Amino acid sequence: MADRAEERAATGGWSQCLDISVQPVTSQLRANDGREIPFTKAILMLRNVCKAEVVNVVPHATLSQEGGTIQDVTISLSHSAPSSIPSGGTISWDVYDLLLPAHPGTASKIHMFGYRAVLNWRFDLEVWAQYRRSVTSEPLKTPLLRWSFRWTVEDPSTGAVGLNVEEIKD
Repeated sequence: MADRAEERAATGGWSQCLDISVQPVTSQLRANDGREIPFTKAILMLRNVCKAEVVNVVPHATLSQEGGTIQDVTISLSHSAPSSIPSGGTISWDVYDLLLPAHPGTASKIHMFGYRAVLNWRFDLEVWAQYRRSVTSEPLKTPLLRWSFRWTVEDPSTGAVGLNVEEIKD
């Protein structure tokens, strides 16, 4: 993640203060039958790569499920987003725990079928953020970034669920 932000800054005068990424993170998830299974989570991260604090941070996101509608899930992010991020600071959100439940079609399936409802479906996430370099500066926007991700059972004997995350470039 740091390499990507530094690479952007070094090529072409990239002046964005917020680096946005989605990272797969190994975790555990309680299955409906009470077992704890290995489950790779998708973590959405905003990191301040500037030398000063950024203020009035407002993240925006939409989520779509393969064959379904695009839902604005911004409200889920805004409830837990701080209004400022210090230099080098990071905020993060769990896509499975926070954003999928904000998408009505996905939330109802997870409620009915548990974690298996997300297996083998393709999800598309689009994210951008608005912020200011100081309270008096003009609002800035990050570029719109997009990812596709899919959870699959990696090991049928244990039920371990892996995650494939792919950045979508225009």
